[in-house]
Amino acid sequence: MTEKGIDMTDQDLKATFWDRIEDVNVGMLSGPDTDPRPMAHHARQDDGALWFLTANHTDIGEDAAAAKDARYQIISGDAKIYAVVDGTLAVETDRNKLDEIWSPMDAAWFEDGKDDPDVRLVRFTPKSAEIWSHDSNAKAFYDMAKSALTGDTANPGHHGKIRF
Repeated sequence: MTEKGIDMTDQDLKATFWDRIEDVNVGMLSGPDTDPRPMAHHARQDDGALWFLTANHTDIGEDAAAAKDARYQIISGDAKIYAVVDGTLAVETDRNKLDEIWSPMDAAWFEDGKDDPDVRLVRFTPKSAEIWSHDSNAKAFYDMAKSALTGDTANPGHHGKIRF
């Protein structure tokens, strides 16, 4: 994709997405009838998915059980990525997948840890995304300052829409 003179293919933007999202801990997840809520994800490019843990009785848990569409929003200046990702939720019952992504932080939410009967492993499969990324804070600030002086439009990074 060419955006104001910066060439980045869909494949490049997808690679940037998967690379940088590993450095992000949390975003805002919403179902079709729910407001966005902060949720920690586990990114797995090999699965083509983001994984979440929630309780069975939550809106997200129920949306996953019904295989509903959802949106995940990522805002991270540290990881240099901003994204709005649309996809589908699903419940995953594979114990090996739960074991793979489980972390000590997840244990804080469930009294009996991984064995808590209320644990619901949710797979979010991205369908499409709009992504903004930049290579360095210094370049972004330079481009914004330059545009303020010249009257040109700032171009601090890459932007595009992709399909997964």
